Amino acid sequence: MGNLKSRAYDIIKDNIITCRYTPGEFLNEAQLMEEVGVSRTPIREALNKLEQERLVRIVPQKGVMVSELTLREINEIYQVRLMLEPQVVRLWGNRIPVEELEHCRMRLMNYSPEMSMLERSGLDDSLHRLIIDYCPNSYIHDWSDYLYCQNQRVRIFTGRIGQRMELNNAGHLKILDKLLLGDYSGAAELLNEHLEEGKRNTSDVLLQMGL
Repeated sequence: MGNLKSRAYDIIKDNIITCRYTPGEFLNEAQLMEEVGVSRTPIREALNKLEQERLVRIVPQKGVMVSELTLREINEIYQVRLMLEPQVVRLWGNRIPVEELEHCRMRLMNYSPEMSMLERSGLDDSLHRLIIDYCPNSYIHDWSDYLYCQNQRVRIFTGRIGQRMELNNAGHLKILDKLLLGDYSGAAELLNEHLEEGKRNTSDVLLQMGL
């Protein structure tokens, strides 16, 4: 049963993050059972876990809905990221191996607009996830995974990946240069500016979409 629950969870979560299941859409249990290829119990267990992660919510009398993306949600996500990520760089930036930083820099330098949407999205997250990967605090790891999943969903839903990738790349490379120099305070300041800019741009897009 555990493997079936994991299968259901992974498939449904991926469909939510990639916006195959769009924000505000109601999910049909019977359809999910057919798509995933499991019985009702693993589907319900997976949905319960996704509700805890705030990717779906139970609407009384209606069913299970994919969580909507609102301006308030985006502001709260960025508030937490602004509190966490720059501080993680200041405290534990020295734990990131130089070869990992150089590999990340090489990946960013090899960016191409011909990459698929998911490849570009993964590349856009690569520096942020690298910073968190070498943070020794397990709670920060758990919170960050949730935040990055939501952030990817926002990028795909609003179509921001293509529009912002070049600018994000330039900002990420500046942060990496500071990290490679061992200037963790400078890297944290640039990361703070980068996240503030991301918050403003995402909020502007959501306002234009009327969300």
